[in-house]
Amino acid sequence: MRRAVDIVDLAQGGEGVGRLDERAVFVPYAAPGDRVTAEVPEGVGPAHARLVEVLQPGAARVEAPCRHFGPGAHAGCGGCEWLHVAYAAQLAAKQRFLTETLRRIGGLAPGSYQAPEIVPSPSPLRYRARAKFHVDRASGRLVFFRRRSHEPIGVRECHLLELELDALREVIGPALARTRLAPREVTLEWSRHAGRGSAFLQLPSTGSAARQRAEELLAVLPALQGVVLGAEGSPLERVGDPVLRQARRPDGPFFGGFGAQEPVEGEPELQRSRPDVFQQANRRGNALLVDAALGLLRPEGEDVLELFCGAGNFTGPLAARARSVHAVEAQGPALELARLDLEEWAGAVSSRRSKVRLFAGDALALARAFARETAPARRFGAALLDPPREGCRGVGHALRALEVPRAVYVSCDPATLARDLKACGEAGYRVEVVQAVDMFPQTHHVEGVALLVAG
Repeated sequence: MRRAVDIVDLAQGGEGVGRLDERAVFVPYAAPGDRVTAEVPEGVGPAHARLVEVLQPGAARVEAPCRHFGPGAHAGCGGCEWLHVAYAAQLAAKQRFLTETLRRIGGLAPGSYQAPEIVPSPSPLRYRARAKFHVDRASGRLVFFRRRSHEPIGVRECHLLELELDALREVIGPALARTRLAPREVTLEWSRHAGRGSAFLQLPSTGSAARQRAEELLAVLPALQGVVLGAEGSPLERVGDPVLRQARRPDGPFFGGFGAQEPVEGEPELQRSRPDVFQQANRRGNALLVDAALGLLRPEGEDVLELFCGAGNFTGPLAARARSVHAVEAQGPALELARLDLEEWAGAVSSRRSKVRLFAGDALALARAFARETAPARRFGAALLDPPREGCRGVGHALRALEVPRAVYVSCDPATLARDLKACGEAGYRVEVVQAVDMFPQTHHVEGVALLVAG
């Protein structure tokens, strides 16, 4: 049935939300303050409706800059959710989402901890230096899927990608077809510092034929520095040099908000990155995330335990400030990138050579092992952890066993952050600060950076 709906808010799934009598109605592509006509399914309880028409736009609505965005027949790309929502309204919604999730799942009442204003992305558009695409064999193009489907949308532009990455996206599909490479997915990354990109191709199989075709791809696309070839059940193969150097502070952004500290002398300026290894897509936003986390942690002069160090996103800046860093990561390629960066950094100044130790293994298991050590046991003045989306169950008791007085937990998922902060509270830590950071404008995703202090 078609009904007029007044949109009053944004929902955590990205839709606009209104009410019909007692029913919550979720409408994609609707903005707060809109009055819309929506196709609402019959029934009771929450309803996911289809936007038919915007009858009266609200104050939060802006014109989307992308032809592929929206509910139309030739649009519907699932890469964005909020291109039609003013950025200030997006930020307010994300701050609210994080606060509400911490209350609902973590039992953290608003006002029981400091919640500084959300850190905005330096660029609401054109901020992604890497992205994953699907390959549409019918068109020979890299595509996104239509919202909540597997229907390909052959985009001609993407306003989330840095311009150079967007240009690479446009030409790589035909180049893949020309070289007879047929990956299922392609991850592209661009380095402004290097002025070149790299790619991770997920193929049906690898081998000499795939390597030869990858070499042909590099020959026809000079903008590509190298590729990583992957196939299920086979080891990764590298062709060319897929390791990029990324500036840690592109354009020199500095987060001057709550607890932030100025960049220090000797801080590493570059970081190695590879398209098959996790790295933050928003490079300028990442510089602010690192500033926020280290500003809360205050690692100066401390022996620091870093869990889930990945490719060393926080490790280098920590090492420039702390007395020592013990960094733990399970993933081999990520740890190798971190090792190369840190060896290069330490090689320049002899006093740095014993500051960082890297450990390969399960982060929580190694933290517990450190706690069991005697004669002498390791003691850390601070800890920083940046786990994957699933979080880190049990970390509170591990930190307590290590007698860590304070820790910073960086999370890309408010739900798992709330769950783990609740468990940390049960282990004797209080949450003093939660800083929201916007790394993904035009989507509902939000990062949380929490400071834990032993009670």
